[in-house]
Amino acid sequence: MLSVWNAIVPAPRSVVPGALSGFSCAMASNEATKKADAARGPKRGTAPVAPQRPTPPARPAPKRVGPVEFLGEVRDEGRKVTWPTRKETTVTTIMVFIMVVVASLFFVAVDQVMRFAVSLVLGIGA
Repeated sequence: MLSVWNAIVPAPRSVVPGALSGFSCAMASNEATKKADAARGPKRGTAPVAPQRPTPPARPAPKRVGPVEFLGEVRDEGRKVTWPTRKETTVTTIMVFIMVVVASLFFVAVDQVMRFAVSLVLGIGA
């Protein structure tokens, strides 16, 4: 609203020689005003400075292990795994083959439908 008013009513011209004409400047005119401005806080648009976070302490370097110790740890972890039985592996493999066949039949059907539709639209083919 104030910007509309400023567009309608121009700011008074400064009477100080050499000053910018058409602009009014709000400046601190004495020491008391400067102190009052400083006591109000930071100017609008300036972000307050965030306090610095303390840096976390440095972590010690991980202990290096030799190849024999590494293989021993791998073997221990392998013992913790629950391995599937032969029957579970067979059933899962059969399910994968069935899904491959179903997916391939689906894509063949979709491909044939799209081929037929394109040939109708473009008027090409048999």
